[in-house]
Amino acid sequence: MCVRYTLHKTDAALGAISRALGVPLETPDWAVPRYNVTLTSTMPVVACAEGQPGVRAMTWGMVPLGERGKSRPRLLANARSETASTLPAFRRGVAERRCLVPANGFYEWKSAGGAKLPHLFTLLDEEPFAFAGIWDPAAEDLPEAYCILTSAPNELVSRVHDRMPVILTADAMVRWIGDRPLSDEEFRLLVSPIASERMASRPVSRFVSNSRNEGPGCLAPPDDAPPEPELDFT
Repeated sequence: MCVRYTLHKTDAALGAISRALGVPLETPDWAVPRYNVTLTSTMPVVACAEGQPGVRAMTWGMVPLGERGKSRPRLLANARSETASTLPAFRRGVAERRCLVPANGFYEWKSAGGAKLPHLFTLLDEEPFAFAGIWDPAAEDLPEAYCILTSAPNELVSRVHDRMPVILTADAMVRWIGDRPLSDEEFRLLVSPIASERMASRPVSRFVSNSRNEGPGCLAPPDDAPPEPELDFT
């Protein structure tokens, strides 16, 4: 699963998406740096309206139809790419409402000695990217909302977790966004895990483990976790 990510360099992430799509995208005034994005956060998402990509404010966590109207509905942060195109909660989003979720990195937790130690995953040189997302339009008292597709992990992420978010770099962004029909083969290729060689990871402070915590401290080195060996994929 992917339940935490960081978008602390919004200009860089939206700039990368803008160049990939060949359209101007401006950072909204409300899009402040976020180091610990959690479920229910309102975040910038790039989605198409009348065929034109634009930056929209969306809430992380889609509400299934059967949960709507409840005081505390179940929220769907992720959709498994292996089944998303067939499940009622996700299939229309996969077919008609595919979006790009700007990001600078994501967190996963590794169990060690009875503790859960957070790790930050980024692309090499902290290259900005987008998660493959799908979204639901506003309905009744619900805002526009998105969720992030996940896949089996690559070798790097598998050392910490058994799932990872689908990461799209520039060459894949334009093929994902929108409502153009995707063949089964194209969909499979787009949601395949990015190569480990394109990624980096490091342990970070357990400060990020509290969903209420924000700020650069989320990216700080751990102060009480044992060092981990360097990972070499060459």
